[in-house]
Amino acid sequence: MLRLNLKLFGLCLVAIFLLILLKNSQIFDFGVFVRTLFVPKDSVNRLLASGDDLQQDYQKLLVANAKLLALKSENEQLRNLLNFREEKKYNLELANILSRDPINKNLLLINAGSNSGVNFGQAVVVNNGIMVGKISAVNSDSAVVRLVIDNGSKIAVRVGDEQSVSGVLSGSFGLGMSLSFIPQSQEIKKNDLVYTSDLNHDIPPGLVVGRIGEIKAEAEELFKVATVDPIVDLNTLSVVAIVK
Repeated sequence: MLRLNLKLFGLCLVAIFLLILLKNSQIFDFGVFVRTLFVPKDSVNRLLASGDDLQQDYQKLLVANAKLLALKSENEQLRNLLNFREEKKYNLELANILSRDPINKNLLLINAGSNSGVNFGQAVVVNNGIMVGKISAVNSDSAVVRLVIDNGSKIAVRVGDEQSVSGVLSGSFGLGMSLSFIPQSQEIKKNDLVYTSDLNHDIPPGLVVGRIGEIKAEAEELFKVATVDPIVDLNTLSVVAIVK
């Protein structure tokens, strides 16, 4: 009987002690105790760590995904250029864009030069033969491409499916292109394609350069003018080909 009373007294003391701890908010977390007991300490630390590691992993995944998309786009561009070469039987020299001029963003440095048969004035194309510029300077292993939207770019072109309308295409402050010297009597319309003509030196005719935008025709002027929009985004070029 005495032993039973001692056990009951002990249980009462434990209960009172726990109540005091609970009242002072010092009772331990039983869940933490169980996790610590059955899960290795380093695993608990990883699980309970802040979200910084997860955020870093997420950023790494975003970078990796961007690289994969860029590689996919580059492979597609290469495939289109190879198809263009097979279709037109042109002699093409593939090149990567190394950098842009820090002052004039319309000048691109590529990794192909005179050692690869690249010469001044040759056409530079992307995709299925869309002309984006001309070679403006050549070194042995590199060259400079002047984009068609640059002020210093001038190309003889023809307009429309029949290519019966001719004119001179000039770059317009890096924003687009301007087509001038179009006789008033000749008809052009918005979205007509603009092609290189046979009047250019070292540039084959029939390369697509852009698409007609706005048309301005003044009755007192001998010629009408039109804006021409690029077919591709000239800010995202990575792989080009020189038509030799």
